Amino acid sequence: MQILCELCILLACLMQVGAMNAECPAWSVACFDGDGCVSTASLCDGRVQCRDRSDELLCTAKKADILHCHGDMFVCWDGEECIPRTQLCDGVHDCSDGSDEHICEPHERCRREGLFLCANNQQCLNTSRLCDGKSDCWDGSDEQGKCDEAKTECSSNKCQQICEVSPEGAKCRCLPGYLTLQNRTCIDIDECKAAEPPICSHICQNFPGSYNCSCHHGYKLTDNGKCSINGSLPIFLLAHGGEIHGYEMFQNRSISSNAAHMYVEEHDHIKAMALGPNKVLYFSDVVHKKIYSSHLDGDWKAQGQEVINVGLRNPEGMDVDWSTGHLYIADSEEGKILACQENGDVCTAVVTHLGHPKALSIDQRNRHLYWSDAGEPRMIGRADLDGRGRIKFVRDHVGHVTAMAVDFTTNRLYWADILFHKLESIGLNGMDRKIILYDDRLMGAVSIALFEDKIYWTNPSHGVYSANKFTGRDVQEELSETPSIASLIIMHPMLQNEEIKDNSCSSADCSDMCLPTSGPGHRCACPEDKHLESNNRTCQISFEVPRAYFGARKQIQQFPLLSVGYQDNLIGTVIEENIEKISSLDVSHKHGILVYSDIQRDVIARVNISDNMGFSNEKIVYSKDLHSVEKLQLDAVTGNIYWVDMGKKTVEVASLNGEYHRVLIPSSHFVQRLTSLAVAIMTGHLYLSLVGVNPTILSCTLDGVSCLPLSVEVYHPNDIVLYEGRLYIADGDYNAVQIFSVEVPDGGYRKVHWQGYNRDLTRMAIYNDVLYWTEDKGTSLFSVSLRNNQEETIVLHDIIPLSSIVIWNPKLTVVENACSRNNGGCSHLCLPVSQNSRVCVCSDGFLLQKDNTSCIECKEPSCLCETYGNCSSIQTECDGLVCDVSRCIPSEAICDEVLDCQDGADEEKSQCDQTIITDCGEGWFECDSGHCILELLVCNGQPDCSDASDEGHQCETACNNHHCDHKCVSMPYGSVCRCRPGYQIQINGSCQDINECEADNGGCSQTCVNTEGGRLCQCSPDFISSNSSCIPPDPLPYLLFLEQGLITRYDSDNHGELVTVSASKSFVAFDVDIYTGDIFGISSEDPKLLLRTNQNRQKAEVLLRRSAKFAFVAYDWLGRNLYLSDIATPALIVCPLRHLKEGCLSLFHEETGSIVLHPLKGLMFWLYDDALQRSTMSGEKRGSVVDFESTMISSLSLDQFSGFLYWIDHYRGVIDSCDMNGHNRKTILKGGHLMRFLSVAVFGDHLYFTEENTHSLYKYNRLTGSRQALTSDLDFSLHLKVIHPILQNPGPRSDVCHRRSCSHLCLVTPEGAVCACPDGWDLISGKICKSPYVSTSATHINTTQSPPRASPSPGPPQKIPTPSTTTLTPLLSVINSTLGPRTETSTLPVSLCNLLCMNGGTCSYSEEKKMDYCICQAGYTGTYCNEEEPLEDLSRRSSHTHTSITVGVTLCCFLLLLLIVGGLGYMKYKRDKIVTVSEIVHFRPLLDKNNEEAEELVSDFPECISHRNRNQVYEEVSGIDSEDHGGLSWQYSTMSVDSAFISHIDENDDVTSQLISTNQKA
Repeated sequence: MQILCELCILLACLMQVGAMNAECPAWSVACFDGDGCVSTASLCDGRVQCRDRSDELLCTAKKADILHCHGDMFVCWDGEECIPRTQLCDGVHDCSDGSDEHICEPHERCRREGLFLCANNQQCLNTSRLCDGKSDCWDGSDEQGKCDEAKTECSSNKCQQICEVSPEGAKCRCLPGYLTLQNRTCIDIDECKAAEPPICSHICQNFPGSYNCSCHHGYKLTDNGKCSINGSLPIFLLAHGGEIHGYEMFQNRSISSNAAHMYVEEHDHIKAMALGPNKVLYFSDVVHKKIYSSHLDGDWKAQGQEVINVGLRNPEGMDVDWSTGHLYIADSEEGKILACQENGDVCTAVVTHLGHPKALSIDQRNRHLYWSDAGEPRMIGRADLDGRGRIKFVRDHVGHVTAMAVDFTTNRLYWADILFHKLESIGLNGMDRKIILYDDRLMGAVSIALFEDKIYWTNPSHGVYSANKFTGRDVQEELSETPSIASLIIMHPMLQNEEIKDNSCSSADCSDMCLPTSGPGHRCACPEDKHLESNNRTCQISFEVPRAYFGARKQIQQFPLLSVGYQDNLIGTVIEENIEKISSLDVSHKHGILVYSDIQRDVIARVNISDNMGFSNEKIVYSKDLHSVEKLQLDAVTGNIYWVDMGKKTVEVASLNGEYHRVLIPSSHFVQRLTSLAVAIMTGHLYLSLVGVNPTILSCTLDGVSCLPLSVEVYHPNDIVLYEGRLYIADGDYNAVQIFSVEVPDGGYRKVHWQGYNRDLTRMAIYNDVLYWTEDKGTSLFSVSLRNNQEETIVLHDIIPLSSIVIWNPKLTVVENACSRNNGGCSHLCLPVSQNSRVCVCSDGFLLQKDNTSCIECKEPSCLCETYGNCSSIQTECDGLVCDVSRCIPSEAICDEVLDCQDGADEEKSQCDQTIITDCGEGWFECDSGHCILELLVCNGQPDCSDASDEGHQCETACNNHHCDHKCVSMPYGSVCRCRPGYQIQINGSCQDINECEADNGGCSQTCVNTEGGRLCQCSPDFISSNSSCIPPDPLPYLLFLEQGLITRYDSDNHGELVTVSASKSFVAFDVDIYTGDIFGISSEDPKLLLRTNQNRQKAEVLLRRSAKFAFVAYDWLGRNLYLSDIATPALIVCPLRHLKEGCLSLFHEETGSIVLHPLKGLMFWLYDDALQRSTMSGEKRGSVVDFESTMISSLSLDQFSGFLYWIDHYRGVIDSCDMNGHNRKTILKGGHLMRFLSVAVFGDHLYFTEENTHSLYKYNRLTGSRQALTSDLDFSLHLKVIHPILQNPGPRSDVCHRRSCSHLCLVTPEGAVCACPDGWDLISGKICKSPYVSTSATHINTTQSPPRASPSPGPPQKIPTPSTTTLTPLLSVINSTLGPRTETSTLPVSLCNLLCMNGGTCSYSEEKKMDYCICQAGYTGTYCNEEEPLEDLSRRSSHTHTSITVGVTLCCFLLLLLIVGGLGYMKYKRDKIVTVSEIVHFRPLLDKNNEEAEELVSDFPECISHRNRNQVYEEVSGIDSEDHGGLSWQYSTMSVDSAFISHIDENDDVTSQLISTNQKA
């Protein structure tokens, strides 16, 4: 039976009596029994004020809000509890007031075995009282029927165990513990499996007809199979804020509201806790990203001591393995789980490559580790304690699991899911998953714990709650007013020390760390910076992990960058002998050395770091005439060392062994002081930072011949570093300091990464998109992510002040260049000026010969001047090419496809056609003679070089003991490792997969997927995939653009013919509805006009006129809205295409540039000032995608299939692109001085652009780089657009707005769509827009996206007469308004006239024209009476006014009289025919035939209504045309109307709706 229905019937009958006996003020209503009044504000507030509870009876939804109950739950009568409906009428009092059983009818109570329902449905008897000769049922039905037959059958031993006689015949029943089969046989019930909830708390043993409960060690058995703990009661440890308190438990199992102990204090934010052996409490502080420990017994510190203070990013989950004492930590930001020794000395990752691990729990018995992952896919995982045996333990229907715990007494795993607000459990064998509890109080649960038969959880906003861990019942608030609770532990010896397995690591011979396995054994493990030797016991320092080296006072230290543990144990000393003051360091991966400068001793030295990371003694590289070397850098290929000498103001270079040295840039070139340098070996550039009168950044060629200032403003640059094509600068200005970067070599795209105050940065280093830096006299190492700006992190703290830093990157690939082989042929120093060319320079005091490679010593004094650049008396000949007046280009740099001469003379075609390039490339072998042969011919037993240098004594043995991953190639001088295509050779000879997708999207047109050894290009479903290309389906696209303001069409399949589309109107911007052919454009003659034209009909119509100056327009073809940039207001507005006259919605009040929309993603992009902005199409989640250096950006375009944006940078003269997150930014085309781009569009593989200098339209293939001029002789062509049907194909989102049923604006979002209203309008029920200008009785509501349908009658709706006002109406209507709308699927209001007439105008309907129109008051005109009429028009009409008024008044009076007489007659007719039935129709929600509950409510009449009246009600209700719901409309009214079909409306309630049948309107 429907409980709500019973309450409604009770309410209806009682109200008829109660309301008549009580007179209540207007602001209140009467109780049902008539005894007292209740204010309307007190209805459904959860407090019973009527003695008969009638003020709270119909408030299920209201109470559910108060109690945080779900809609499918039963609210107990006391208003304090809610229970699942499955617990109703089960014989158990789940509500404290017993209302869950009191409401049950006898037939509901008699469902249990052993009970009999009398035929009157009013009594429920025990079966023992049946057929006993006494009538116990009022109707005697317990002694009727087949009683005599039943007695006969039972006497004949029909049943195996018990035979019961009943009026229905003999029934077989079994003894307790048995189950009846086929009404005769009894079989044993296994109560241990069948009982739900479990009949025993711990251990259950089944016996025939019975069972036995027992408890684990340390527990005692109590009544009903429950187990309670022996001895003392536990302490509840609660972490909230920066403190940990202890709360005692009483014998009645309640928790003390006052903390008995303060265990930890003075921390910032304690997130997680774990309890280890000997009462050692571990806890994490997420602000400092550290883990502390505190001994709860004996000598403990309230602040705790640091255990792990480096390497953690977000430790969210923790637990302790009690057998080994290891601490396990889930770091959600790193995506891994760590195992650490109890003192934090050694940590190792046991589970990696996770999304966001949150909760963590250890099964101490089975040595299993459980964790929750909030990444994708969300799941609960399990692994052995050593990380092996990893599985997805729970993978389905997992939301956001924030807490979990293992219950060893039941062998189950429990967890809290805050996304679905539920507690769940599952057996440790992966079976029997159960939902324990649904409750909104689980929202935000961060910790759970189990004790006896209860599960406890913490809610940071409310406190601590508990419930039965088997049933979820008996939810109690254990502790309240304890804010910010983050973690809970129940401390008791039986919970932390139960049957722990032996420590399998106690006798292990592991050098660093031992991990227990799931079996009886163990496994040795190493920290992150070491690897396990082949003996599986010993750990050696690894060469394959990143390490930071830094100068620290009188020593050089190293630190494994990504390691986790205790800082002091991780930092090691490289060298300290003879060290005084280190100013700069660098490492060479190729040579395995660390080079550094000591400015106290004025030396440059090196130390070996590659022999198993063992550090050798210092070796001086160069010490001659040094005066404070502030910064040095190694060339990873040649080993050359570049440095700036601050004392001498010079830039110098030396070979790795110090044998050759050269001053590249003498002091005469500098006025300012040199502070740092950065060397770009690949491009042959040298960047210098200078401070002084005019601080600047210089960009020089690597040989120092040419230097130019970089176009970037600096104040005091202390250090510069190159990383992935950008120059990072540490710059200071007075007290402010910042780290920013610019692109090189042009210095554009400045981006700030960090800024601070009163800080003195010294040196920087970058690894894996993280920038690290040291500070003068600072005792910390800092870092900031280059992806997430401004988020500073302290990596190391309280250490020796650091002066410099460099990072060893094991993944760094050394790219070979022109100096790689044989020092580039140079006798002294080889300097690469590009990847394929080099310059040989000689050491000081030597001269370069005319072969440009060899050097001879010059003993003349004049030779010394060469160092300073004025050796005019020394003449040398150039064996290559002289260009740029005096520059000599070596022969090998000619025709190498690299411009070395500024005038391009070294790459002229006439010269290169006759030039033989002698540089051997990949796959070739260079003979000693200089000739090239195929590498396949080397070591083949036959000399192929003229000098036989391709064969040698090592050819046969070179690859005997090779270490190559893929292929070993024998060479005369030894072996060379080669990799298969798609792989890259590493320093150690291994081959690593190349992610081809990282560079230029892998050459794919749309989607690139990296694969092992290659990549896979994929296309959108509508495209045809062809290798890397994506070919669109037919028809061929065509182009539209503005030429001198006129829309022009270029048709590629019509021989490139140009057709003017809008001959009569000119535009400044436009967009297109591809399927209708409509063009929406902004008038260039009057920018406050939005026009619409069509390619088929060129006549333009005015869609929108505003006091504005429109500049850009974008059409949302999914939601059918227009987005407009108004630069006068300024504002970015969105207007509904179907309701343009009713106004637009302002999204942002600022001047915006070009706009592009991505309806399929619900995203919008636009240009704003010096940035590219992004938000949802509803204006939410706004953010900056790209920050520009200049504001000269235009023509934003989007490739919706690849997700890349394109735009024109007029300042740099380029077309750039990036993805929708601002990543993968690159320059697509450079115009330079030859081209000036005007507009750009993209489709498929091609980029289309118009250009000003050549007056042409171009097509550019993004994959091949080929360019084709489509047409020329264009005059200032702008706003280029590609037209193809696939560009506006909604796919699965076609009904996104149809589902929302918005009356005006449907704004598409990534999640779906939202409804919105024009500025000033009110949004009602999340869908309907209400105008501020029109009264509620005339408000137009259109619930669909189609044009409004005309009303069947132009007149106002007639009031339906009512017999009499019922006493039930007031309270029901007030309760209805209190609870809000009864259903969201109700038919929405539709007015009789669909026009919004303003300024007192009224809406009418023309039968002739079949349309609505407005009748305006005097002085107003226009479609909506929204325009003032000119004064001359008023005077012209004044002569006719009086006559019209006289005739109109007379006619109206006559019609009014007829209306009154007719209305009175109709009311009499209705009064005779219809009884008072308003209380019944009130409960039928909108005559929805599919609403089964509503049907039952209408069919169940109260007994106080006669049978005849019921039939009349059915006749009247069935008279409504339910097939056509469009015939039902809602009408707003400020007038009180009483009717058999209209509930009473308060005179002040202007939003209450009334249901009217349109076929009964007058």
